[in-house]
Amino acid sequence: MRPDASSSRGTASRVVPRSIGLLVVVAALAASGASCPQALRGYQVGVSPLPRVLPAQASLEQIVATVHDNTRRVRSYLAPQAVLAVPGVPRLSAQVACEPPRRFRLRAQTAVTGNELDIGSNDDLFWLWIRRHEPPVMLFCRHDAYAQSAARKLLPLRADWMPELLGLVNFRAEDKHEGPYVLPDGRLEIRSRMVAPEGDMLKSTILDATTGLVMEQHLFTVAGERLASVRTSRHRVDPQSGAALPRLVEVSWPASGVEFQLELNTITTNNPASDPGQLWQMPSYEGYTPVNLADPAVVITPVAPPAR
Repeated sequence: MRPDASSSRGTASRVVPRSIGLLVVVAALAASGASCPQALRGYQVGVSPLPRVLPAQASLEQIVATVHDNTRRVRSYLAPQAVLAVPGVPRLSAQVACEPPRRFRLRAQTAVTGNELDIGSNDDLFWLWIRRHEPPVMLFCRHDAYAQSAARKLLPLRADWMPELLGLVNFRAEDKHEGPYVLPDGRLEIRSRMVAPEGDMLKSTILDATTGLVMEQHLFTVAGERLASVRTSRHRVDPQSGAALPRLVEVSWPASGVEFQLELNTITTNNPASDPGQLWQMPSYEGYTPVNLADPAVVITPVAPPAR
């Protein structure tokens, strides 16, 4: 039974804020050993730098073609030995799987407590489960209902953007792209206006001027409010696909207070999942009530981060 908007502890107005608030805790404990800015911009295979891919003074068309060539090399992605680091929380063992454009799965756990976090998306819907959430719920939403849901205001990421967290970036033909603009540090910026029925958004994509690798992605409202940021670094060439893929991913959603890092160790590409029916299916955790984020009775309001 779904929480009622007028009830007390189980109110819909409290359900989502608490789940988002817990993400802050989960993604925040950890990794006081964050890398320095110089290390975050590393892009090496062993000790050898990645080769030059872009010509000097590359055009927008050349940059887009280079990025798409790298992305299209990866049909499936699996990182079974990842580490999820959230400020202030013990580091969690994690597994990441992806099959563009919409299939994505991030699971995290500890050896003592077992499963702690499950974020996933299949062709029809996405879900979010946190073991320590009170009350115990499984949040989900169909992709075709997400654009009009309140969840979009706190987590402004469509399912087909999830692969971009892993460096598999696409410049959609229906969006308007400008650039490249040369930044003071020599990197290149592509500015995009992303057209959507629910409202346009602006995106800044920052790339290395030599390798063409995407280093940063920032999403803004048309008024200039930052909605989300992704930084990728420590790129290495994957021998199976030939794609250059990051080993460190940093994600930030300012409106929801969510921040976390993913350290991706072993990566396997272009091997279909051995259990696709289970991997891409929304799980059912005993004792956790499904809550549809598209339900009008579910009210979402931002939650302030816990006091330090």
